[in-house]
Amino acid sequence: MKKRLFKVVLVILIILLLKEIILVSVLNHNNKESVKAYFRNDTSFNYKSNFVINIPKIKIETVIKKADFNFKNLNNSLVYYKYDDYKGKIIIFGHSGVGHGVYFNRLDELDINDYLYLYKDKLKITYIVSKKYSVPDTDISILENNSKETLLLVTCDKNNKNIRLVVELVINSIKTLKK
Repeated sequence: MKKRLFKVVLVILIILLLKEIILVSVLNHNNKESVKAYFRNDTSFNYKSNFVINIPKIKIETVIKKADFNFKNLNNSLVYYKYDDYKGKIIIFGHSGVGHGVYFNRLDELDINDYLYLYKDKLKITYIVSKKYSVPDTDISILENNSKETLLLVTCDKNNKNIRLVVELVINSIKTLKK
């Protein structure tokens, strides 16, 4: 009886693991294709509301989407909150932890003066890390749009789900792309 139960549990665990591996593979493939579509000037890319982020130090290159109602699309992508205009303040949220959709799992590895690139419309906007700090998850002051030419990357602290890690960046340069 115990052997049979063990086999059933083992099969279920293997199926769940395979499901997770397949889901991660599909998401990674779709993200890579979306990034390629942006640079090909492909009509399949939603230029109106999406943009591309590249953070070389932590090996992220993916599409950022506008957060939907209740941030439900945060589970499968990076999302921005309200504004996508580089002249103001852009806030990008991402998960860290274990599983699929944990794009900001290595966000804590960024240091002051590291670079990040945003591609929006026909612009390449280079940002540089200026600050790293933590705030309680109840602190909504970071959502205020009172900063100019600022980018915030926000994720959960790896050790405390009630704390948010915030990486603040400022614009270093803006370049028009030939597309």
